[in-house]
Amino acid sequence: MHYRVSFYQGEMDSQPGGYVPSDMAVSLTPFRACMKGTEQAPGRCIALGEDKLCTIYENRPSVCREFPALLEDGSQNPECIRLQAMYGISRK
Repeated sequence: MHYRVSFYQGEMDSQPGGYVPSDMAVSLTPFRACMKGTEQAPGRCIALGEDKLCTIYENRPSVCREFPALLEDGSQNPECIRLQAMYGISRK
């Protein structure tokens, strides 16, 4: 399974009130954009840094803000574990 990180273009910093860096996004339609690297499988988001952390965390798109990295009990979301394994990301 692959996740395309798509969001409303109004979230890009090239739009009034936007905050997602436009140079890290690709336009999909007149209303939708996605993070570079996630356009097609397999893909890794351009904002994922060498340290395996999001380099634009404070300015990440709404879809990333809504995805729960942790479950209600504090354990890591199994989808995060699966994706980390798929991309060879170790969070030690």
